[in-house]
Amino acid sequence: MALGDVRHCIAGVIKPGHRDRMNEDRRTQILALIARMPAWLRHDLGAKDEAVRGRAEETLAAMIDEALGQNNRPAA
Repeated sequence: MALGDVRHCIAGVIKPGHRDRMNEDRRTQILALIARMPAWLRHDLGAKDEAVRGRAEETLAAMIDEALGQNNRPAA
């Protein structure tokens, strides 16, 4: 799955007007994370096998959660 395909999928899920309310910093973080996703994850997100795709979706969700959670942690 190409980066443009992933962005298109995410854009299709975001409700109209939500993009305007999304914190620009978070949006930038998510797009940066998508840009550096490993090839296996991109591939597996487009898999027809539900178990493979589910694993990839869970991995991506964890990556996004980790990236966004870093904003809420105090600096070391």
